[in-house]
Amino acid sequence: MLRTFTFARRLPRTTSIISASSSSWRTPIPTLSFLTTTTTSTTPHHQQNRTYACQIHHPTKLGQLRAKLRTFGQGHIELDFHHSPGLALLTLTNPEKHNALTGKMMAELADCVDLLEAVTDPKRGNLTEEDLKELLKESGIVLKKAGVAVQKLDQESLKALRDGLVGVIVTGSQYKSYCAGLDLSAAKTTLLTPQAGSEMSALMVSTLTRFMRLPLISIAAIEKAAIGGGAEMTTFCDHRCITDQAKVQFVQTQMGVVTGWGGASRLLNLVSRSQALRLLGSAEPIRGGEEAVKLGFAQAVSPVGKAIEGATEYMQQYVWERAPGVGQDENTGARRCVEAVRAMKRIVSFGLDYERIERVSELEKDLFKGLWGGPDNLARVEAASAPKKKK
Repeated sequence: MLRTFTFARRLPRTTSIISASSSSWRTPIPTLSFLTTTTTSTTPHHQQNRTYACQIHHPTKLGQLRAKLRTFGQGHIELDFHHSPGLALLTLTNPEKHNALTGKMMAELADCVDLLEAVTDPKRGNLTEEDLKELLKESGIVLKKAGVAVQKLDQESLKALRDGLVGVIVTGSQYKSYCAGLDLSAAKTTLLTPQAGSEMSALMVSTLTRFMRLPLISIAAIEKAAIGGGAEMTTFCDHRCITDQAKVQFVQTQMGVVTGWGGASRLLNLVSRSQALRLLGSAEPIRGGEEAVKLGFAQAVSPVGKAIEGATEYMQQYVWERAPGVGQDENTGARRCVEAVRAMKRIVSFGLDYERIERVSELEKDLFKGLWGGPDNLARVEAASAPKKKK
């Protein structure tokens, strides 16, 4: 039975983060000059002209970085574009590593945002199957429709997405951990240098900020653990449904780094400043169940193994004015106006203080670059990846 709570403190925002596992690019990646910050010494601090990583929408340079990351690691992103009426299901799929992200999965997550932007942009109302094929030609995204894998989005499905999609559920595969952060096995051979960390951070902050700005309402369905980068991956959604036994933990300080995917800036939109400091600085875990709700972090609780079902039930309020009864066809219900729901999400998203979020995200990236791949971080990564002795 899903338990929802109306007293949760604030409507959640969005966030992202790097995990307790990472490593160095053996193949050097060119420095991306478009990520630099520019200031004018004669301009007051609050009026300085800055270029923030999460504002970047540079198709060529971010595309180059995405292509580079695509070659690192296994796993994939699944997108079921008709999980249920009005709702898509985005699944982080790397079950052998508890759904930790690889470079390949980061690139595919950005591909998913491309797709969702395209189908919800009213200016692209004449989007065709060929347009989508071109959009996703390099991607390894696994597309599904009601749980069944498909090769492409046909015109009927495309129309249903364009006219009916109001929300996205984000989860991890096979009821494993929601996300264990960055895949350590992939990171150790590719990602553990300051420059690689800075570029990876730039892409993830850009991707997750773009996701937050979609006119779609989102919810994270959190089973078991969300650790390090996985903790950040819980906070880029509007809502969270957490199981009774789940654990969300920002372990960055234990790895000698800080949040690298904009996690700290977005956590500040979910909980109080003192709570955020405690969770980030001491790596105190957020426990599942009512504790997460009282903190203002989660909006619904479900039994273990039922996070997706609980998240789906929670999201029905945005899909239906009057839901169909038991045994009835979905056509017997009364759908909410899709354009109106999307417009409300745009208003709420517009109300966020993006300038502050982007300033903090840029600071996170700079501090992360200074610590990522440093002596302390390398030692802790080595210790974390060492074979565990059997008891």
